[in-house]
Amino acid sequence: MLLPKNEQLKRSRYGCYLIILAAAFAALFHVISKPMLENSENMIEINPIVMAFLIYFICGIFFTPLAKKTDSISKFGRKDWIFMLIIGVAEVSALITYFYGLTTSTAVNASLFSNSEVIFALVIAMLVFRERLHIKECIPFTMIIIGMIVLPIGNDLYQNNFALEELVTGDLLIILSGVLYAIDITFCKYVADRFDARRITQIVAFVCAGVAFSLIVVFQIPMDVDLMQLPSIFVLSILGTGMSTLFFLIGMKLIGAVRTILLYSTTSVFGVVFSGLILSETITVVDVLSLALVLTGIFFLRNRLAEKDGSPNADENSTKSIGTTRRNKTSKHSRYMPKMLIRDKIEKTLFSKVSCGRLDTRRLFPK
Repeated sequence: MLLPKNEQLKRSRYGCYLIILAAAFAALFHVISKPMLENSENMIEINPIVMAFLIYFICGIFFTPLAKKTDSISKFGRKDWIFMLIIGVAEVSALITYFYGLTTSTAVNASLFSNSEVIFALVIAMLVFRERLHIKECIPFTMIIIGMIVLPIGNDLYQNNFALEELVTGDLLIILSGVLYAIDITFCKYVADRFDARRITQIVAFVCAGVAFSLIVVFQIPMDVDLMQLPSIFVLSILGTGMSTLFFLIGMKLIGAVRTILLYSTTSVFGVVFSGLILSETITVVDVLSLALVLTGIFFLRNRLAEKDGSPNADENSTKSIGTTRRNKTSKHSRYMPKMLIRDKIEKTLFSKVSCGRLDTRRLFPK
């Protein structure tokens, strides 16, 4: 059923506003967490593992009411719980690695690296699902790599006389966290198609919190948290994760996957701007150039991938295309593992910054 043109425009604007808000909330993660991870006279330094535990625990509580009327836990089998455990370990490892990297890196660089899951998820897709980029997709793909990895790390090496200082080590740890998030996304595919997304998010959040708490007990890490830091932790958990997830999913339902991906990529822009305004970090010409390359590469890559549908209205119909599968007769596993479009894999990577459970829109918004 087609909606009136005015109603379509209203829904489109509303969806765009929600996606931009989701991107802004997600960008707060870099800026708010960094001061709490650094030692200062006015604030206690929080251990990255303790920070991860608090964020996941609060996030799990936040999603508990949302998951109340979804799949019962009794429906999860032994294999499902094994996958949940693997996902939880990969997830919490990624966040802890990110926090350790952020302690020595800058929030500006962390913002530039924020879309690294897109690259690594694509690489995994090409290795596991035997997908290949067309020649016209290689140029924007290369632009993203140069802008997101080569320029920031190269600039840091140049500033430190090509010595592997703490700043460069922090950059590499943040990039490593992107690899772990991409692995996490790959395993999430198994449970995301079987259970409600809100229930998955709740369970994975508590699994992550349990893994982090186990590390705290084993290594006897003190739970040093200042009461003044609790509001910031709640903002990270509720706005940076919970509300950002909900706004993202509602917005994608209204404007489609391709436009959502393009708008949500502004997370890097918000992160760099917030780093300069809130943390007073220096934004250099190299940072601006890196940001421009990443956003331009993402823009052209999304459009090229959308053209695969062979429809001029691919953007409008992209929500309907979620879940579309195709089989490769030459693939050894094609009889049992239907392959997704690369665009669908990229779409799932966006949940890395806004959802600890990698929400599945088909479950959250049934037709």
